[in-house]
Amino acid sequence: MRRPFAFITFFLTLILGAFIAAAPVLADEPPPPQPKVVIIVGATHGATSSYRSYANDAYAEVIKHTPNVTKVYSPNATWSAVKNAVVGANIVIYFGHGNGWPSPYTYDPKYTTKDGFGLNATAGNGDSNTKYYGEPYVSTLDLAPGALILLHHLCYASGNSEPGHAAPTRSVAKQRVDNYGAGFLKAGVAAVIADGHRGPVDYLSALFTTEGTLADLWRTQPNFHGHEFGFGSSRTPGMTALMDPDTTTSGYYRSFVGNPAATTADVRTGTQPVDPPPPPGAYAVQMIFNDLWDSPFVASIQWIYDQKITGGCTSTRYCPLSAVTRGQMASFLARAMSLPPATKDWFDDDDGLTHEAAINSIAEAGITGGCAPRRFCREEPVSRAQMAAFLVRALDVPPATKDWFSDDDGSTLEESINAMAEAGLTGGCGDGAFCPNRAVTREQMAAFLVRAFKTT
Repeated sequence: MRRPFAFITFFLTLILGAFIAAAPVLADEPPPPQPKVVIIVGATHGATSSYRSYANDAYAEVIKHTPNVTKVYSPNATWSAVKNAVVGANIVIYFGHGNGWPSPYTYDPKYTTKDGFGLNATAGNGDSNTKYYGEPYVSTLDLAPGALILLHHLCYASGNSEPGHAAPTRSVAKQRVDNYGAGFLKAGVAAVIADGHRGPVDYLSALFTTEGTLADLWRTQPNFHGHEFGFGSSRTPGMTALMDPDTTTSGYYRSFVGNPAATTADVRTGTQPVDPPPPPGAYAVQMIFNDLWDSPFVASIQWIYDQKITGGCTSTRYCPLSAVTRGQMASFLARAMSLPPATKDWFDDDDGLTHEAAINSIAEAGITGGCAPRRFCREEPVSRAQMAAFLVRALDVPPATKDWFSDDDGSTLEESINAMAEAGLTGGCGDGAFCPNRAVTREQMAAFLVRAFKTT
């Protein structure tokens, strides 16, 4: 017997409805947590009002990027209020008194009142009831992994003195920076940045809108003076301190102490940073050129710097990943070989330009014939094959007895490549290849020069 169509439709509707009712409801994925920022204004007597204004400027910038912002301002910025507020914080900003060491005041070997926050002793009692909570206190802060501390307008934190006091020597300024960071670093932060004159707005904007290391964040601020020097922390072994005085000898108002390889993304996401690179002392050249923190060739770069083979691409940068130009190659070789000045001008396209003397020297030594008659092409990058030819001629390497690589067959520079390999100057680029047409970077060139010219 055929059932009416309407009955069947009704029956199927009941079954489908029961199935839908029984099916689990899939909730939306929760959004990722927003970075937490805490802004603190300590009890700073007559300066407190202006510090609250600076703090509000910081708030106006932060709120553009995350809603998770907490203010803890005097007269209610007590230790308990601050400690509770910063739990899980990615960024902590502090304005207030700084009480560091060395200073004119009584030495406390436990730094109980030194190198931390100047807060309200009690809540609601004005901006002058200051109590200092030093290293033993701030070392207990429960922050997010990879957190960043920003200290602004403090005395001592960046190495500076109090207004009206004698400016510190470099040695004293370094101790102050190292000491002021120690307690926060014990709490597990990635870095402590102190800026005695400038507020945090530009730092915060860069933290939320750029990708890079915290050391580069510190270097790219509008008030970077270019007088950077650094040292390995003695209070926190393995960490690095960087300072950027107003002049080469005074004005210690900018500092960084912590892990220079930690990144802005680490801070925002609460990620434990990678292990810090070797601090200054292991490789002094990292303090001369500020772009070598991640280079695997830093030992080779150190050697060619010590041998006066390189002066960097600027006074503060080595440019490790930039391609070596033919002009730079000429200077590297002329310095490494201590070549004498040439007796004539060999090329027309380098007249009066950088590297001309070195280009003429290597031409007279028979290391180069140029790129065309009377032309050297000083700005062109050096390929790995060309580098092989330069070094084989410079070192008078004998011909090879076998073919070492599969990807240079038929190359006009194959003999030089094989000779270099047989002399132990290269192992190729991997998997039996030499990559002859690939440009040589400046950091790779350092390694080739070490193999070629280091004798001990």
